[in-house]
Amino acid sequence: MNIRSAVLEDKIGIERLAQVLTPATHGGHQSGNSLSLLLNSSDHRIWVAGSDETIFGWLHAYLAIRVGVLPFIEIGGLIVDEQYRRKGAGCKLVAEALSWGKTTGLAVRVRSNSKRDSTHKFYQALGFKLLKQQHVFEHNL
Repeated sequence: MNIRSAVLEDKIGIERLAQVLTPATHGGHQSGNSLSLLLNSSDHRIWVAGSDETIFGWLHAYLAIRVGVLPFIEIGGLIVDEQYRRKGAGCKLVAEALSWGKTTGLAVRVRSNSKRDSTHKFYQALGFKLLKQQHVFEHNL
């Protein structure tokens, strides 16, 4: 298993896994453009887990800056292909985000859907503590 920074050539593998994480995700130019923007941003990091042949996991983290809150690193997404879970890829990907947080002196946070109990246990086993629960609202114009 290899953990490395993502490159634009990883787009197909990243998009395939993104659709597992968020089935409404649409492939194509939109995600390709987003991936390119993220890879070229100093405030975002994407790491992939894989072998020479395939990408079976990725983690996206970014510098979160909010009014009235100290900056922190937020894990924006983590997915490991189901057949590769519980083999250390997720832990190693999170370790990359934690290393970035340590280097910058910032805490690392992650949000998780309230229905994902196994995900909560995963993060708690890695030392994350529950800070709050919230609802997310959206207004489509």
